[in-house]
Amino acid sequence: MEFEKCLSVGKIVKPVGIKGLVKVISLSDFPDKFFERHSVFLYDEKKRAFAVHPVNKGEEFRIKECRAIQDTFRVGFEGYNSINDVQDLIGCLIMIDEKDKAQLPEGRYYYYELIGLEVLDKGEKIGRISEVVDYGSGDLLKVDSDGKEVLIPFRDEFVKLVDMKSGRVEVDLIDGFR
Repeated sequence: MEFEKCLSVGKIVKPVGIKGLVKVISLSDFPDKFFERHSVFLYDEKKRAFAVHPVNKGEEFRIKECRAIQDTFRVGFEGYNSINDVQDLIGCLIMIDEKDKAQLPEGRYYYYELIGLEVLDKGEKIGRISEVVDYGSGDLLKVDSDGKEVLIPFRDEFVKLVDMKSGRVEVDLIDGFR
């Protein structure tokens, strides 16, 4: 599996009990989709590599159990039956193949899809999106504009068109915005 073709949907934070279950925090806007997963990939950020299952020697980990507990999940993987078995999994990202992502309604986008799009203000190029951030009051498009950073609220008042096919975003900024 290639890291660039995967999406992070969760992170393993600690073992739960002695029977090989782990606590997972969701990194997805669709945590309910977690229950639909039958297999996932685990990525070790420290090693910068996908974990290899000790039994089947592949990168795919089959989920045998998944329960929501408050705002987290308790997950069990096939072949992991004790607290000792899961120690190497702590800190791993739970990844899915990009082709298995949830389909968004029209007009909604995954952040990573917006990175690199050209931004035009009333037809004039102002830069490219380098990141989408959320400082608490809503999503902002961080645009690299000739070495300057421009933050544009990702709201209908400012963002008039997102054209994924042509790779551009048309905005209508007010005076003094950049």
